[in-house]
Amino acid sequence: MRKQKSSFGTFKILLAMLLVLVVLGGGVIASLFAAGVPMERLAFWRVDETRPDTISLPMNWQTIPAYSKVSRGDLVDPRTGGIHGVEIPLTALGGMSATIVDGDGELIDKRIQLAQRTDDGVVLQLEDGSVVTSRQLVKLGGAYTQATDIIGRVVKSDKSSGFAFAEANFFERGTPAGLAGATPPGMRAMTLEAARLAGVHRISMGEQIDLVANIPIQKLSRFEFSTGSQLPGAELVADAGRASRDQDKETTARLVARQAVVLTPVIKRVSTETSASLSQGKRLLSVPVEEVVLAVAAEDVSAVTSALELGATVNVLVRSGRPDTDQPSTNVPEGMVAVPIPGQTLLAYQTIRPTSFEDPATAYVRTIQVPVETASQSNWITDLSQLVGRIPRHDLPATVPIQEGDLMPVGTMAGLSGATPPGRVLFFLDTEGLIGGDAFEFGQHLDLVASRTADEPRGGNRSGFANVTLTDAQRTRVEPIADDVIVVMPTRSPGNPTARKSKDSKDSESPKLIVAVRPDQVAQLEYAVAVGASLRATVRSGSSRVDALDLVSDTPQRVTVMKFDPLSDAKRTDIFVGGSREAQLFGAEE
Repeated sequence: MRKQKSSFGTFKILLAMLLVLVVLGGGVIASLFAAGVPMERLAFWRVDETRPDTISLPMNWQTIPAYSKVSRGDLVDPRTGGIHGVEIPLTALGGMSATIVDGDGELIDKRIQLAQRTDDGVVLQLEDGSVVTSRQLVKLGGAYTQATDIIGRVVKSDKSSGFAFAEANFFERGTPAGLAGATPPGMRAMTLEAARLAGVHRISMGEQIDLVANIPIQKLSRFEFSTGSQLPGAELVADAGRASRDQDKETTARLVARQAVVLTPVIKRVSTETSASLSQGKRLLSVPVEEVVLAVAAEDVSAVTSALELGATVNVLVRSGRPDTDQPSTNVPEGMVAVPIPGQTLLAYQTIRPTSFEDPATAYVRTIQVPVETASQSNWITDLSQLVGRIPRHDLPATVPIQEGDLMPVGTMAGLSGATPPGRVLFFLDTEGLIGGDAFEFGQHLDLVASRTADEPRGGNRSGFANVTLTDAQRTRVEPIADDVIVVMPTRSPGNPTARKSKDSKDSESPKLIVAVRPDQVAQLEYAVAVGASLRATVRSGSSRVDALDLVSDTPQRVTVMKFDPLSDAKRTDIFVGGSREAQLFGAEE
């Protein structure tokens, strides 16, 4: 007899299955909740989402290129037809700063205390208790709230979507679009080949950079001339004793642009070039070219152009973009003083300028830190303002501190006229007839004498003596020409105005020695030069120590020159033999 299935067993099976489903469902829900999945999405019934009241800030729905003008199309979302915006809950506005328009049309900044939505719109209660509407709100937390304040403005850089607009995103009102509006006042936009600038590929838009060019020594004179520099730099650094092959490889650093701004980083464009060959004829080739646009100061345009034209390597130096601090960049330790030193050779009788103390490669003032006692004992000038505008008494080398004795008195005129002592005139003396003329220095006092050798007498001449033979020393006449001559400009000085001709020219004249003489000595000195007399100079002592026995008189002593005449003690007798006449010379004692 078969057993009948119990209804209680079936119930237990159903209950067990239900229990398993409940456990599995609870585990799945717990896992989704731990994963952050909203429970509203798991509900089988429709739940109406309650969105909080918000205020919308306009933003662009697509990227706006740099230096472009914002249009309405940049703000209107084509998917919805409305202005794209960032939604901010009203509950989050408490404590935020707001810029509003008061009844007089002026902008005032206050903080929001409470915000709520009414039938007339959003109402804001400020910290002083006043109440304004959203129509009076111009900025919220620095971001514009009205599209009319955004449309028509020019952005400084690429404006990404998803962010509101702030004043920092725009140039000043009225700025035109394009590179003209992006170029700061007083600067010029230059488009340069990226291959000519070392390190330009790593810079970004808006960065400030310096351009330093490595100028070849042989081309430094051309560079200085094209940039209007008064310093003949090639003569100061080039050594004629070195081989020209070594000079071609040597370079010197020069700052050609300071605080340039990167307007457009390196971009590639396609340039069309024509190529001609016998087999294929003329063809148009598409060549990629990398370019960068920089804004440089107007006075630096010629230096950058000249450096690139001379084929110099231009290095890009990126300036720090960190905020400036109140701490000085260079701290002078206690007991030390910063002494300014020239960054380049200062030429005699030329006005000292602030740029004379700048490093040619960095344009920063060069200084050395020394103890205060050392600077005082050496009489070094430590205040740069006391050096600017002064006139050097002689050429001052670079990197050497300057003393008061190296400068002319205050108020002296620049140039050779200011260097001429009172009561003196300048004389340009050719050193070819002056022995040792290239060795004289600034300010030396000389005494000049001239020597001439008379022609040897010949027989048959009425004024000659046939039987007399004199040596060169006996036929030499020595005469004083000028005393206490002051050297104003040596021949070796790079500032000598007579030494500006090219050294490569075979016909170039040697530089003249510029001296200061008394007016009554000019004629005698000019006559000695004209007749080709050999000039010799004796240098007076420059020592300030004078022994008591040497103080014979207060007046300066001229050089005493012995005049020797070999015929002064001779007697002449004419002897007639036949139709001819001969002259005989006898001593005075005979």
